[in-house]
Amino acid sequence: MEKTIFKNKIFEYSLIGYLILLSTWNLYVLGTGNLFAIITCGIQGLLLILILTENKYAKNGIKIGAIILIFGHGLSLIGKSIKIFLGDEIVTSELLKKTMFLTIAILIYVFNEKYTELVKTEK
Repeated sequence: MEKTIFKNKIFEYSLIGYLILLSTWNLYVLGTGNLFAIITCGIQGLLLILILTENKYAKNGIKIGAIILIFGHGLSLIGKSIKIFLGDEIVTSELLKKTMFLTIAILIYVFNEKYTELVKTEK
C-alpha cells in the first residue's frame, strides 16, 4: 500500500488552510447564486479529503489542481493585460489579485514537487 507524505509540515498546513479558505469563499459565491462554484467546491473538497487521508493520489491531485490554477489565473492575467494595452482603465487591485493567485498556484506546484512523496507502507 502507498500513501502520500509531506516532508514539510508548514507546506502541508498552508495548503490545507488555503484549500479551506478557497472552499469557504466558493461556498459564499454559491450562496450568491453562482452555480459554477459547485464544481470548484467539489474539487477543493476532494483535494482536502485526499490530503487528510494521506491517499496515494494526493500528490497527483495537488499537481493537477495547481496546473489548472496556473492556466486559469495565467490566462486571466494575460486577458486583463491585453485589455489594458487596448485602452481599458488600469485597476491595480485586480491586477494584484490575479498576480497573487498565479504566484500562489506556481508555489503550490513547486512545493508539491519538492516536499511531497509517495512511500510504501505495510498493511
